[in-house]
Amino acid sequence: MADHHKCRDFHVFDWEHNPSSSTLDLGAILSSEEKGKDVEPLEWELTPQSTPSTSCEDFQFFDVDLSDPLAASDPETLPAKRQSRIFRHLRHTCFTVYRRLFSIVLLANYGYLSVPPPIVTTAVSGNFFIAVLVRQDFFVNMLYSISWMVPRTAPLRLRRLVAKVYENGGVHSGAAVAGTMWFIVLNIMVTTDLIRGEASSSITLFCSTSALLLTLLTILVFAHPSIRARTHNSFEYTHRLGGWLSIALFWVQSFLFVDIRRKTLGVTITSVIVRHPAFWLLTATTALIILPWLRLRHWEFTPERLSSHAMRLHYTQNLKRFSCLFISDSPLLQWHPFATFPARNGEPGGSMVISDAGDWTHDLIMNPAKKYWVKGLPTYGTLSMACIFQRIILVTTGSGIGPSLGYILDRPEGQLCRLIWSTRTPVHTYGAALNDWINEIEPNALILDTSKTGRPDLVQLAYQMYVLYKAEAVFVLSNETVTRKVVYGMESRGIPAYGPIWDS
Repeated sequence: MADHHKCRDFHVFDWEHNPSSSTLDLGAILSSEEKGKDVEPLEWELTPQSTPSTSCEDFQFFDVDLSDPLAASDPETLPAKRQSRIFRHLRHTCFTVYRRLFSIVLLANYGYLSVPPPIVTTAVSGNFFIAVLVRQDFFVNMLYSISWMVPRTAPLRLRRLVAKVYENGGVHSGAAVAGTMWFIVLNIMVTTDLIRGEASSSITLFCSTSALLLTLLTILVFAHPSIRARTHNSFEYTHRLGGWLSIALFWVQSFLFVDIRRKTLGVTITSVIVRHPAFWLLTATTALIILPWLRLRHWEFTPERLSSHAMRLHYTQNLKRFSCLFISDSPLLQWHPFATFPARNGEPGGSMVISDAGDWTHDLIMNPAKKYWVKGLPTYGTLSMACIFQRIILVTTGSGIGPSLGYILDRPEGQLCRLIWSTRTPVHTYGAALNDWINEIEPNALILDTSKTGRPDLVQLAYQMYVLYKAEAVFVLSNETVTRKVVYGMESRGIPAYGPIWDS
């Protein structure tokens, strides 16, 4: 820890590593009277290290020996997972809400495979319209706003289901795949008619259809989860640039179809367009794609380098609670979302914490700009759904403290929220000011310095906190590996758990 940091009574826990147990027993920290209650700031019954770890007078480190049976007066053993291994894998991995929605959309399309050829173009346009709609910021915000209306007194079963609204991306993926499948059918029809010499096809139509199909298949290939994870930049480029090219080719194809139909029926082009649903669906889809760009702005930011690993960007605009802001330095290529939190003491504006997680974020930390592009509306995210629960446990690592801090500041009145933050050298990496603020608003936060403890078993810790505070749900904000592990570890034991799913 840097000696020049000024810290206020902030508690970071350290314990002797016991090979048989890498987790902290919360039974040694919380008294029986505190379990299940919204308690005052805890007086930690731990022994300070004899040798201070920092020159900060009030900054306290504690050492807990987990091998000492007296330090675990009320252990909470992690229960066995429910159901068989195969059933758990099917339920919590293969058939997540995201994949169920994906399957429902595909099955709904399958029921109409016998439609006549003129309807195929409408099926293509309709599916792509839905795929674009569910990714619009105003539509996403509407879904979250409606979900927040569920009262915290509603049955837990209902709230558990509603909180999965963030997995709505399954509709986007399902509709996009279904639209592509329909387009393959359309391409086959166009090719067959061309071979037969039918008036309903032409070389120009065949070429445009083939080019569009190739573009759509390229987008799907790079959007596959396994490929997207390895080549995320390629996914971004093909999705954005390929999407724009697809819209342009759809317009070319639409006018070709309209012209062919005009000649075949011997009517005016206007009468064909009016009766052509695909034309209006394409018009609406194009409008949805253009809409966010009408809100393109160049915002001024004040960069505050917290360390070589983290940056905090401050802005002066006032945003709604739980907002996620997309920023870019090259708006035609890449956009990066970051959760925001309001400024301290009711001051205008807010900020966001950015950690070194790739080439773009590394460059931002090393060479921050004072202006970044912002597009569309700030959107709500997974963590915002915590507001429909009465008592939650919030597990986060690294820069996940940013959105966690934003939620804690704006959480519903009367809600109990307990924070577990596991990170390496929290004060050195994220600054004394941010750490001090966390201590102020969440005195009971469990902060784990992994440079001293090693990586803790977050599944065990989350479960212990869940039991001790009689929580209703666990929310996880971390990297993909940790998030999936903790969410699965909770859900496989019947505990409601939520975290980002990296579906885009």
